[in-house]
Amino acid sequence: MSAKHDPYDHNSIDAEWVKSPFSADDNGSCVIIARFDNGDVWLGDDKDPSRPHLAFNRSEWTAFVQAIEARDPRFTA
Repeated sequence: MSAKHDPYDHNSIDAEWVKSPFSADDNGSCVIIARFDNGDVWLGDDKDPSRPHLAFNRSEWTAFVQAIEARDPRFTA
């Protein structure tokens, strides 16, 4: 049996953080996102980038975004 993929299993030096396109201001209260070639996504806090981040694999990220879109149509791309 193969080991389950761990979306946290990336070197943080490889993460290129960008501000979420839904974060409209520069007051330090934005979500930052790092995407990886295999589809993994990390979410972080630009107020305190040293805080632990959330990590999603491709299917988890898709489910997360779909749940947000279902609750608030403003986030539908």
